[in-house]
Amino acid sequence: MKRFAFPLDRVMEWRRAQARLEESKLEGLHAELRDIGQKIEILTIERNRAGRSLVATGGATGLELTLLDAFQIAADAELTRLERSKAGCRQRVEAQIWAVAERRREVRLLEKLKERKLESWKVAANREIDRQAEEAYLARWTA
Repeated sequence: MKRFAFPLDRVMEWRRAQARLEESKLEGLHAELRDIGQKIEILTIERNRAGRSLVATGGATGLELTLLDAFQIAADAELTRLERSKAGCRQRVEAQIWAVAERRREVRLLEKLKERKLESWKVAANREIDRQAEEAYLARWTA
């Protein structure tokens, strides 16, 4: 009996490569999301620190107060932009999670098909071995 060969092995490997590619894209998006979160955290700390340091000095000039106000307005605008960017990144992460799951499903489908084909091949191989054993046994009796 010939050895087992799954004709879709190359397709399955290609699907696995696609799944790995989608997973690496997801990792990149998670890194981008962490980076945005860190930027938000740093900017928030800096905005709060600037106000506290000015109050801690005790005396602030009009110019310093004006600069602090301008900095806080700019920081708030940047925080708003970063929050929008973070929300967009979260949406891309969710879409990528779906894409990864879809690619994994495609791979699992082919793996299950291969398992079924292998089991079917094993049953046929066992039948062939049994048939050959019967023929050999009968050949001994007739000789």
